[in-house]
Amino acid sequence: MVADFRRATDRPDAASIDDDNAVQAVSDWLVAQGLLTADFDPMFSGFCEHLIAAGIPLWRAQISMRTLHPTIASIAFIWRPGSGIETANYDYTDTESGAFLRSPFYHLLESGQSAQRYSLEDGVSQKFPILEEFRIAGATDYYLRRVEFSFNSSGKTETGVFASWTSDRPGGFSDRDIATLDRLLPRLALSLKSTLTYQFAGNLMETYVGRDAGRRILDGDIRLGSTEVLRAVLVFADLRGFTRLADSAPRDELITTLNSYFDCMVGPITDHGGQVLKFIGDGLLAVFDLSDGTNESVCQSSLAAAVTAIKAARDLNASRAKAGLAELRLNLALHLGDVHYGNIGSGGRQDFTVIGPAVNEASRIERLCRPLERDLLISESFARAATDCSDHLVSLGYHPLRGVREPQELFTVDLI
Repeated sequence: MVADFRRATDRPDAASIDDDNAVQAVSDWLVAQGLLTADFDPMFSGFCEHLIAAGIPLWRAQISMRTLHPTIASIAFIWRPGSGIETANYDYTDTESGAFLRSPFYHLLESGQSAQRYSLEDGVSQKFPILEEFRIAGATDYYLRRVEFSFNSSGKTETGVFASWTSDRPGGFSDRDIATLDRLLPRLALSLKSTLTYQFAGNLMETYVGRDAGRRILDGDIRLGSTEVLRAVLVFADLRGFTRLADSAPRDELITTLNSYFDCMVGPITDHGGQVLKFIGDGLLAVFDLSDGTNESVCQSSLAAAVTAIKAARDLNASRAKAGLAELRLNLALHLGDVHYGNIGSGGRQDFTVIGPAVNEASRIERLCRPLERDLLISESFARAATDCSDHLVSLGYHPLRGVREPQELFTVDLI
């Protein structure tokens, strides 16, 4: 079914596009929005409304650009009068899909041109399924243009924007309409770059240092030595057997294997409110901040994350065994304590992480998983706080930890 879009010609007459002051006003408005780093949705919607007010018969508009994201290749913003902004994310496989290969966007890329225009009143729309859909819905003209830009100082083009403008006025856009769109698009692209650069930086920060750490860094918490005492559940994880596998497996296979086991760990931790701070070889360090909830609720969440991760790793091992592939055993430790959380390192290279005796203790507890033949070990301090989970905790007795004066009681659970 073709969507029922309101026709641009149904709207009242707007100011003449011949008024250059009106076009300059739109340009000035765009620059102001870019300086404010405003959200792009209202910026793009406002821009389209400004175009209509300036007399351009706009029926649909779309802006698309590549992103800096590990799983999202590009993002598109689609505007229709009276419908607000629709946002669509595309992963890296979408660029190989049949729909993309049959799109005007792909055709423009392949042509090497910067712009193409299609009169939908001439039957050319049948070449592209999406344009035929627009024609059936009442569109008459389609104008597509790209503007390239770079995110670095090398001048190498890394990304840019594709903009498509669709009209439903008989005869389509005038030459003056196209000239105005060409004049304003680079300004829109610059404002978009300014706005989304911050968003991309946030995505990268969250991907590489964690959600909370990334937010703090972008908010300016970057002074060397600036830390705070954080009471948290610490998760220390390691893969048993990885060193042996690393000595024999091909590099690409090794990386794929490691990433598949990290998928088992990271998803449950983030889904239950934790934050992975760093990967340490074939292991990781994560925290659950106790300041965001009660000890009982946070301990329950972190324990659920640990159990889910271990079960996911076991399921992965079962599928790998059927395929004749090497299996790795996930070992996890849960500990509760105070840590210093913040900027550690030197002036030229810092890490936003946690340090302190509790971190060392969590690492040493995890190392006991092998001799105790357990996948999950839980510290005494965690067990005291996890009152809602006490029925599932099983004491393993007292064990010495290197660097800790007194032996510590360790626990596991009956859930795995």
